[in-house]
Amino acid sequence: MGRRGPRPTPTPLRLLEGNRARRPVPPEPSPEKGPTDPPEHLAGEARVVWHRLAPELVAKGLMAPRYLDNFADFCVAVVATQASARLLQAGGPVINRDGVLVSNPASREFRHYARLVRDLGADFGMTPASLTNIARAMAVPEPTGGPERLLG
Repeated sequence: MGRRGPRPTPTPLRLLEGNRARRPVPPEPSPEKGPTDPPEHLAGEARVVWHRLAPELVAKGLMAPRYLDNFADFCVAVVATQASARLLQAGGPVINRDGVLVSNPASREFRHYARLVRDLGADFGMTPASLTNIARAMAVPEPTGGPERLLG
């Protein structure tokens, strides 16, 4: 069984929002810099997805060597989502199996892979909500003045 409750908030975001609970904020390791070339096992359409999306992630500092396998999984899931969407479009949501109308199995596969793409993509800022959180965490806070800011 997975972890219960909401996902932990990244340390930079916790610091920006303020430490309401006044608990110690653990230091978060920053990812090392290095080559972000696609893994050798990634081929075909998944490699095309990599080359389409990875440069933007590298430019924003969201890609590091330790994340390459996770991003490769994301690329494979994108390709599987596209393939299952094509199957679903070709057969329709309901198919005829031995004279009985049943739900197309491709719809289940499409749902599964679409959820996987969303979940894996959120780690790289690929959803609007996760991108907002990352942008908020990377924002430089405005310098605060002295006591005169409280007096108006």
